Amino acid sequence: MIKFLKIYLILLLVILITGCSYKPILSKQNYDFSVEKVELNGDKEVNYIIKERLINLKNQNTKNKYYVQIETSKIKNIISNDSKGDPSKLEIIISSTFQISNSEKLLITRNVKMKNTYNNNSDKLKLKKYELFIINNLSQKISDSLISTIANINDN
Repeated sequence: MIKFLKIYLILLLVILITGCSYKPILSKQNYDFSVEKVELNGDKEVNYIIKERLINLKNQNTKNKYYVQIETSKIKNIISNDSKGDPSKLEIIISSTFQISNSEKLLITRNVKMKNTYNNNSDKLKLKKYELFIINNLSQKISDSLISTIANINDN
């Protein structure tokens, strides 16, 4: 009886997992627009990540072509100190202002601000790797916001 119940639960779990048609919203999707030109100013590290995501949006077979200007900045703040005066909590803030235009006019200007708070680490190599990980994630979220904004403009 218990063996039959285990087989039944495993079979039910397999059916539920494979029956779900999960697919990511923003990755590997064919959009009906193209980002023709990207102008970047500000933090080079953040700009590189955003540009890599936008390069994949070139589509020669569409009539909806957009031009994007992006201004980015990255700020690292100390939130709190320990009893010795050393930083214990840190924060990274990435701000971005982007302007989306077509060949005729400026369509939209949007400000996006992403931040993450984290604990300091005595191992500076681990701390630097973790900060790079945070910067990468925040930059990807900003680029997702930009792609979503263009997709919404395109839908209207």
